[in-house]
Amino acid sequence: MPQLEDRVVIVTGASSGLGAQLARAIGEAGGIPVLAARRADRLAVLTQEIPSADAVTCDVTDEADRERLIDDVLKRYGRLDGLINNAGAGASGPAMRTSAQTFARVLELNLVAPYALSVLAAQRMRDGGGRSIVNIASVMGLRSIGPIPDAAYVASKSGIIGLTRELASQWGRYGIRVNAVAPGFFATEMNAQLGEDPEQFPEFLLSRTPLGRGGRAGELNDAVLFLLGPGSSFVTGTVLSVDGGMAIA
Repeated sequence: MPQLEDRVVIVTGASSGLGAQLARAIGEAGGIPVLAARRADRLAVLTQEIPSADAVTCDVTDEADRERLIDDVLKRYGRLDGLINNAGAGASGPAMRTSAQTFARVLELNLVAPYALSVLAAQRMRDGGGRSIVNIASVMGLRSIGPIPDAAYVASKSGIIGLTRELASQWGRYGIRVNAVAPGFFATEMNAQLGEDPEQFPEFLLSRTPLGRGGRAGELNDAVLFLLGPGSSFVTGTVLSVDGGMAIA
């Protein structure tokens, strides 16, 4: 496992699902995960579980909360080495039944907030090298999944992929790397309707996945740790699919 050597890494949406898994992995790799989410009770439990973890209760769609998150990290640690933009939500349903207001709310959380938080982070990161931003995109940002209609989620994840490439292009001169991972379907709280066993996900998903199963707990961790750590020092602007081959099927 890559070693993060006391690197301070913010993880948004860290109170459950993939965010909590990534926070644990950062702690195990020697890093300091700063857990950012709205649910203070869950963050409290997770900080007890991860010895090196810290937490800031916040809503990343709120401008003042974003600024407070970054400021708190700088006050506590004097630096910020990494940011994982993981917080997100969907609005599953046919586009003709999805209001413009709902569409906008999903984009606010999944695309606008990561952009704004990345800008705040980059302003503090630009004076030091080896800094890394990792955006959590989705296989649904690379291809449509017919039985799961969600125009807002697809638009936001397609947007985060484009944003990743643009920010990588702009910020490479400052030594800030910006990459994304595009997970397939994992057994998480957000995907609870798919079941808890990724080997037994619905056939319409398994038939679209060359490896024939969903993602198992922990299978996203090493991809993200690689993009955060020194092993990817010459990698920026990439989108790493962790989806069992779904994007190419």
